[in-house]
Amino acid sequence: MNSRVLKVPSSQKKKDWFQFINRSLQKTVGFDELLVDFNVVHFMDTDEFVMLACLIESYYINNSKILFVGGTPNFNDHLFNIKFKEYWKPGFNRDKFTFSKNHTTLCLWKISIDMIYSYSKYARLYFEKFTANKDLIPLASNMDEVFNNIFDHSQSPVTGYILTQYYPKTKKLSFSVCDYGIGIPTSVKNTDQKDLAQMEDWEAILKSLEKGFSVKSNPRNRGFGLNNILEFTENSKGRLLRDSSFNCVFV
Repeated sequence: MNSRVLKVPSSQKKKDWFQFINRSLQKTVGFDELLVDFNVVHFMDTDEFVMLACLIESYYINNSKILFVGGTPNFNDHLFNIKFKEYWKPGFNRDKFTFSKNHTTLCLWKISIDMIYSYSKYARLYFEKFTANKDLIPLASNMDEVFNNIFDHSQSPVTGYILTQYYPKTKKLSFSVCDYGIGIPTSVKNTDQKDLAQMEDWEAILKSLEKGFSVKSNPRNRGFGLNNILEFTENSKGRLLRDSSFNCVFV
């Protein structure tokens, strides 16, 4: 049997995670079995979970059986509560919404075009109970924007994953979305505007955040841009991290 072992980083530094993902993606075909080794991992944030989910998905769609080992007891309890290990078991329907056993976390979700608006609506209603009279309609709208961008522009071999969690101690709500598509710079530069084609990647990302800017889009999503997400995040005193290497949005 041809197997591969992925040793998940215990580091929370994004640089270490991006290096891990890049190395692991160099070959995802030809393996009968993928062993995901959490070794001494005791914590992962939403960003890291969605990056790892997309990585595992890259092997799974190439017919690798997915197995898990390692991790501290408390960390494995969290994996159980959000049903992380269930997603790649035979017969598990990953396109449907799954309920979490952790009351502050919505389960990992494999983004499905048929469930986009159902997920964002449920997330809004679910997390409003933690946010004391704060209207989270903008949160749902921005989730819709990210999901639609995946289907309209990313050309990703994996559909993408999202994880949403509320942290009671810091009173912060985090949602992270990842896919392995062509990335925003490529999408921006592939438009029919010649001046955009000459941009550096960082310039294309800044362009995508401008108010009113949109590349050619499906009618359901036309007229909305990443500026909406940036404005919502800033108005909520939050932080938007956009990594184009893996087409990830972390809010």
